[in-house]
Amino acid sequence: MLPSRADAEHGMPTAHIAAQWVSLTSRVKTSERAADKRANDTDIAQTTQRRLSHNIATTIGHFDIYLQYPVSMRVKMAVAMAAIAFVLMASILLVPSDGLTEDEFRVSIPEIGYDSSNPTYAPSISIESNSTKRCTIYLTNSSSEVIAAVLKEASMKDVATISPESGSIDAAPGKYASTKITVKAAEYVRSGTYIIPFEIYVQSLSGDGKFIETVEITLNVTSTYSSDNQYNKFFGLIPNTLDGVLGDPWFPSLVTMVILLILNVIVCYALVPLLTRLAKGNVSEREKVQFKRSVTKITAFLMFVYSLNLCAQIVGADPSVCYALGAVSTVSYVIIGSLLAWRIYTFILHILFRGMDSIDVEGVDSSLVPLFKMLGKIAIAVAAVTVILASFGVDLAGILMSAGVVTLGITMGAQNVLGQFFSGIVLLATRPFRKGDYIKVNGTVYIVKSVKLMFTELYTWEVDQTITMPNNVLTSATISNVTKETNDVRIYVYMSIAYEADLELAKKLMIQAANEHPHVVISETRSAPSTRLTNFLDSGIEIRLAAYVDDFDSSGNYAGELRERMLELFKENGVEIPYTKYEVTIMNADGKKRPGDNYD
Repeated sequence: MLPSRADAEHGMPTAHIAAQWVSLTSRVKTSERAADKRANDTDIAQTTQRRLSHNIATTIGHFDIYLQYPVSMRVKMAVAMAAIAFVLMASILLVPSDGLTEDEFRVSIPEIGYDSSNPTYAPSISIESNSTKRCTIYLTNSSSEVIAAVLKEASMKDVATISPESGSIDAAPGKYASTKITVKAAEYVRSGTYIIPFEIYVQSLSGDGKFIETVEITLNVTSTYSSDNQYNKFFGLIPNTLDGVLGDPWFPSLVTMVILLILNVIVCYALVPLLTRLAKGNVSEREKVQFKRSVTKITAFLMFVYSLNLCAQIVGADPSVCYALGAVSTVSYVIIGSLLAWRIYTFILHILFRGMDSIDVEGVDSSLVPLFKMLGKIAIAVAAVTVILASFGVDLAGILMSAGVVTLGITMGAQNVLGQFFSGIVLLATRPFRKGDYIKVNGTVYIVKSVKLMFTELYTWEVDQTITMPNNVLTSATISNVTKETNDVRIYVYMSIAYEADLELAKKLMIQAANEHPHVVISETRSAPSTRLTNFLDSGIEIRLAAYVDDFDSSGNYAGELRERMLELFKENGVEIPYTKYEVTIMNADGKKRPGDNYD
């Protein structure tokens, strides 16, 4: 029990107070020894530290009582407590500790074959330039203490870097801990074998036993842009053994480029005719020659880009130059390949559809070529953009997700435009009309000029104006294609005769006029010209002539010519054509005739 302030006020001697402090300290140490006997030798230091912390906390808890004593007494008490603390610390430091030994832990990296218990095996990693590999490092603890491993980043300039995911790991007694390490090769590293030391510091948390594990990791680097294996070799394969100036790298690089270009021309002139033979009679000789020349030019440029990369390897260009050239070449390959694919695609497309025209495949003809061209353009463009983005490491999944959100916004905000687009696809696929057809849109006649993806161009019937009509308007309108199957069209010509005229004679004369006309179709496939009484007018009878003519565009002219001929026949045969007659009587105001008026 600590001395109270009342004891000090009643004059309790300082020596007595100090004796109480010593007695308290003695009891504390006694309890500590009893506890230490129950612990093993390795836990003595830790147990003593915990006891000391508890005693100090207890003393601080009574600090408010301590402040109530006089200053002189507090000084003496502080000296006594310092002496006791010194004795306790000395006893702690003198407790023996065995410490961590090298046999009580193990460091291993299974992916590269490293194990600290078997250091004879050399760990190695095969890696390409500008790429990464991840390995797992394990710390196994077989001691009775908690141990820690500290991992530091290791690197070799312009070669590679070894980075731990976590700077340190702790392993409990009898347990293991792990973390990842990442090996990243530099972009422009040359092919070869490199050794990078990777240090691991292992120690006990009690501070006893420290070890440094140095893992010498061998990197077998393969560089895409290193010219070590192709330097001064023909085609990067055959060593240049010539002497003098011709023994320099420029000579095999020049020979390689020239031979590759010549081989490209030879291959094109040998293989392209095999493709054009499939066309048989569906393409002209001129088209075959044009196709062969265009394919040869495109592949020659493609071969030039490839040989340029190979020549850079042969002359021993720096990997950074080869890398930049390779990046540009990748884009060039995709663009040139897309042009080549498009040229071959359109050539085969024309061959196929011309062949279908000749064998009259139902519903399939050359009018579908624009639709398939559009689909081909979209497919080739999407593939080209995808390959270019993937070659530069762009995350396509993220782009697709973003594109979905953007597409939703576009769909909501551009419904009319999208309606035109899909209507164009419908028109190109179903083909209700073609170029040159005469169609009636809501009763108005137009001539089809061209059908495009977003709109259709139409001529007026007089071909004096060009009308651009959105495709969604056409798909929602009532369309009559009057020349889809044939140019034959049925026309109707109306004539009127007087009530007193001979009706049967008039019908006969109208049919005669139709049979005499050179453009009226007289065949078994079409109905013969016919007449019909259609109406009783105020001054006469209306008769209609129905007949087929062979040209819709000129049908209006033919109808006029038929009227002229019927008029002539009516006059020759005395058939009266009625006209309106009026009888006018002029009267004065009183209803009587005026002088000089000769009207009855």
